[in-house]
Amino acid sequence: MLRLVIIHLILILYGFSATVSARIVPGFDLIAMKNGDIHHGTVAHEAFEFRTDYATLSIPYHLMAEIQMGDNNQPDLLITRPGDHFTGKLIAVEITLLRSQQPVLQLHLEDIMAITFTPRTLRESQYISPDSIELANGDYFSAEIQLGDLEIKTSEKVYAISHEDIYLLDFALLNDGQEILVQVTLNDRSFHQGYLPALTSMNLATRYGKINNLPIENIQSLAYHVNHQSNALSINYRRHVNPGSLLHDEILAGRKGPALIILRGGDFQRGDYQGDGDADERPLLPVKLPAFAISMYEVSFAEYDYFCEDTRREKPDDSGWGRGQRPVVNVSWNDAVAYTEWLSRKTRHIYRLPSDAEWEYAARADTQTRYWWGNDLKPAYANCAGCGSIWDAEITAPVGKFPPNNFGLHDTAGNVFEWVADCFHTDFIEAPVDGKPLDKPGCGKRVIRGGAWSFPPKEVRSANRWRDFPTRQSDDTGFRVVRELN
Repeated sequence: MLRLVIIHLILILYGFSATVSARIVPGFDLIAMKNGDIHHGTVAHEAFEFRTDYATLSIPYHLMAEIQMGDNNQPDLLITRPGDHFTGKLIAVEITLLRSQQPVLQLHLEDIMAITFTPRTLRESQYISPDSIELANGDYFSAEIQLGDLEIKTSEKVYAISHEDIYLLDFALLNDGQEILVQVTLNDRSFHQGYLPALTSMNLATRYGKINNLPIENIQSLAYHVNHQSNALSINYRRHVNPGSLLHDEILAGRKGPALIILRGGDFQRGDYQGDGDADERPLLPVKLPAFAISMYEVSFAEYDYFCEDTRREKPDDSGWGRGQRPVVNVSWNDAVAYTEWLSRKTRHIYRLPSDAEWEYAARADTQTRYWWGNDLKPAYANCAGCGSIWDAEITAPVGKFPPNNFGLHDTAGNVFEWVADCFHTDFIEAPVDGKPLDKPGCGKRVIRGGAWSFPPKEVRSANRWRDFPTRQSDDTGFRVVRELN
């Protein structure tokens, strides 16, 4: 997003900091122009009409947080104060800006780069919308889900499910969208998978207007927040993570890098505890690790695409599955390293791929079992060829769709293999006991970890190690990142 970089440079020239709150003059809205001008004042519009692919919404002024103007190839992005994200087109020709002791400005929309709205203390009208929705195009927002009881058709029977028992609905499009599978997670965390034969679209009520006949194929997830008392918009499985363990470095102009969890490190043993693994998982090796931070999720297409846009790098193919919050795939080890080097430059902190030992420590999360949850498979705890999810052996799942491990990390088992820093070695004899990466001149193959959507359950064990050429790109391989703390 070149326009975000330009905004950031403009704000620096005018003496503002990089954070959204600090670059606003208190009490005034900020409008950044494409020619470099900055204007402060009060945007004189009671509401903003915003046309999306699925409805035209009306957002009141006091609920507006930010608008990032797109171009011919990119839609506008509208962010509300409650946290809704919409992509589409702002329906307006001019923006009227009232200024203190200065003439009123009429600014043409085509000349505006971004608008940041200052928080207002106006009382918001009562609105209760406990549910939330995430769309395939990346939009997410709160809405009242107008969906009654469901019938889920499987190969065995038809399940009748009350909407009051539903915790989460996940949808998967298979065979180029010809089949739509649904995974229904209930309040007791049991689940059913199958088809919704009678459901092709649904109606939603947002605080900004109604959305009628939204096709099911446009939906990625639905969450009935009233059923699980969540106040967050995120509809992914989440566990409580100590806020002091969370880290989120800023890249530019309010854009943040991957969400990180700080791990304390310490002593642990890496390798095959059960004795039924592969030769390259032995012998058990005591390792002592310093503290480090690792990304909560596999790096997503949204995160990697921003890197590509900023560096004018060709974006990787998504294999027709969609981008957004799906884990980035078709990236080589060299591509992953380039991403970490870019993050390091942008944040002025050291980012890199995890070492083999760091990855296993993070994936195990203080366990010695085959998987972080135990020695036996649990249905729908991972995405692999036989793990029991609707994405199994078909496509990647969006990041964070499965329960996190005891450290709060998602998808360390399955979904996509993850590149690590180490050169592959056939055993642990040469492996450093301080957990640093093992590297060799002219390294032919690098280690990948965690198994993938297309591999059987044995390959998603915490100890399992695979290897591949550092130039190889595949739809089963992505990565996550480590940020050093010293």
